[in-house]
Amino acid sequence: MKKLVAFDLDNTLWDVDPVIQRAEYAMESWFEDRFPGFGVRYPFAAREEIRQGLIIENPNLLSDITMLRYEIYKKALKQFGLPTEEASSVAQAALSYFSEWRQKVDLYPHVKEVLEGLQADYSLIVITNGNADIFHPYIGIGHYFDFAIRADQVGVAKPDVKLFEMAVERSGVTIENMVHIGDHPLDDVAGAANAGIKSIWFNRHGARRWHEDWTLRSDAEVHSILALPEAIRLLLP
Repeated sequence: MKKLVAFDLDNTLWDVDPVIQRAEYAMESWFEDRFPGFGVRYPFAAREEIRQGLIIENPNLLSDITMLRYEIYKKALKQFGLPTEEASSVAQAALSYFSEWRQKVDLYPHVKEVLEGLQADYSLIVITNGNADIFHPYIGIGHYFDFAIRADQVGVAKPDVKLFEMAVERSGVTIENMVHIGDHPLDDVAGAANAGIKSIWFNRHGARRWHEDWTLRSDAEVHSILALPEAIRLLLP
């Protein structure tokens, strides 16, 4: 019988903060080379203010962080003085440049060997709210996965059960034969639980403590990538 293991990506298979920081630094240079003074006028605080305003105008952007970033760039460029059409095209070019840097992740130790071992016994997929492309050659592990469900591509984000239901329907498994692994107590653990799917909380190094407001507990908790295979076997015997 087919058994399915779904993975979150950011902070589950790699640390996302350094990735975004490097990408943001690259974008500062990209904009400054083309529009001197742009970085001074639109530092992080100014872009965050634009971001909050856009979300107020269109809350649906929260489930599409790729479009949200594009809209931030476009609005900042228009405020900087570019005509609407030019601002749109430059924002798209900027987004493409950011996206390349977004894929330059540093996998946690042992990720590849664990995925290779799991692939022999399970179908592996991705369910993510981020915009990393698991099949991008920079990441280098796409061949382990059957498919990926990204919030920015389907218009809904975890913990909404629709993403988990999409995974079940597309893979053809029953929910009893699926487990989801992720670092986020609400997006991953509660999202899976509300869909009737088992979950493993990836609490790297055991650095976090379960908060009393997180009412839906995971079926298992691991502190290391190397502990995943055994935890999965116990949940999907």
